[in-house]
Order: sequence, then structure tokens, then C-alpha cells
Amino acid sequence: MNRILTSIITIAFATLFLTGAALAGSDMKGHDMSSSDKIGTLFHESTVDGYMLSYYLLDLRDPKGDAKDAAHAKKDMDKPHHIMVYIMDKTHAPVLEGKVGFVIKDDQGNPQKTMAMFMSKGFGITADMKKKGIYTITAKAILGDVKLMDSFTHEMK
Repeated sequence: MNRILTSIITIAFATLFLTGAALAGSDMKGHDMSSSDKIGTLFHESTVDGYMLSYYLLDLRDPKGDAKDAAHAKKDMDKPHHIMVYIMDKTHAPVLEGKVGFVIKDDQGNPQKTMAMFMSKGFGITADMKKKGIYTITAKAILGDVKLMDSFTHEMK
């Protein structure tokens, strides 16, 4: 009798465990918010009109960081910083089409204007933020009929 009861309990736990593992894997499909597929380090997040914008920064001169190409390690690069913005719409789906532009001003008000390129499920630029100080970063995204404008400051130390 004990063997039968032990077998039934073992089968019941195994069934519950395997069912729970299968459900957990399917529930989160499409909502993977891990940054493992993002380029750089998260340095700002915003919500504009229900769209979520996540900004990642990468110093291309740092061979120990995410820069995989040793040629990027040059200390005298004109634009050594790579900025990516990843956009999710109101339903949390990644935005994969659109036009995104950036204006970056240093603490003296000197502007850098550049259009982003679509890459790695986001929109990326290179910029010069070598000088220490506070930079104002403004992003404008045109996503079909939707226009988003986001602005924030970031201190380079």
C-alpha cells in the first residue's frame, strides 16, 4: 500500500512540476525584457504618450566593455559614444520601423544633430560626449502618424 501511495504522490508532483514549467515558459513569450540583446548600458528610460523609450550608452573606446572590435579602442575617435534607443508601443511590442533623430547639446549649448539608423531592434547613433559635463539629449521619433519628442540630461564623468 505504501508503494502505491508513494508512486501516486511522486507522479502527481512530477505532473504538477512539468505543467508549471511549461506554462511559465509560454506565459512570458514575447515579454522578454532582458537587456542581453541590447547594445550598451541602460542610462535613461522614459514614457511618452504611452510609448516606452529605453536609452543605452556604449563607449566605443573601452575594449573591456561591450565594444567587440579592438579598432574601436582608439582614444582619439571623433565620435566615441554609441547611443541606442529601443522603443515599445502602447501594447509593449517593439517598434521596428520609423525615423528617429537626435540633438545632443553639451553644457555650453553646442549642438550635435544626427539621424539614427535602425539596428538590433532599436535606433542607433554615434556621438561625441568626450568632455565631462552635463549633456541635454533630445530624441524625436516619427512612427507612422505618431510623433514623439523626448528630452533629458545625462552627466558624463
